[in-house]
Amino acid sequence: MISTSGLRNAFFCLVAFGIVACASAPMPVDKLAVAKSAVERAEQAQAAQYAQVELNSARTKLSAAQAAADKRDAEVAARLADQADVDAQLAEATARAKQQQQLVDEMDASLRDLRNEALRNSPGAGVSAPQPATPRQ
Repeated sequence: MISTSGLRNAFFCLVAFGIVACASAPMPVDKLAVAKSAVERAEQAQAAQYAQVELNSARTKLSAAQAAADKRDAEVAARLADQADVDAQLAEATARAKQQQQLVDEMDASLRDLRNEALRNSPGAGVSAPQPATPRQ
């Protein structure tokens, strides 16, 4: 036979289990802030010019993460914020790499022009020196 105290304990356990099961995860405010900061860094690195696809992906995911947070869906918001952060980091790195490659190409062109000018002005201008290979892209 079930006693009153046993029923009461079972009821309290059921209520406690329900509270724990229904408790939502905290909103990922820190992840949203990190993702927003990463997008801003990518924008400052001129990702809109050099890595537009990656930057747009980061912006879209950040907006979706904020919308999920507004709907109190912490799990989706956290996942999308993480993805936005990674996309923004990729956009920043891609933009910086393309800028560096552009600088290297400009330096190579300047050096090539200087060599050609030096050869034209040298006493043995009739003898052609081998030209360095053009940089790979």
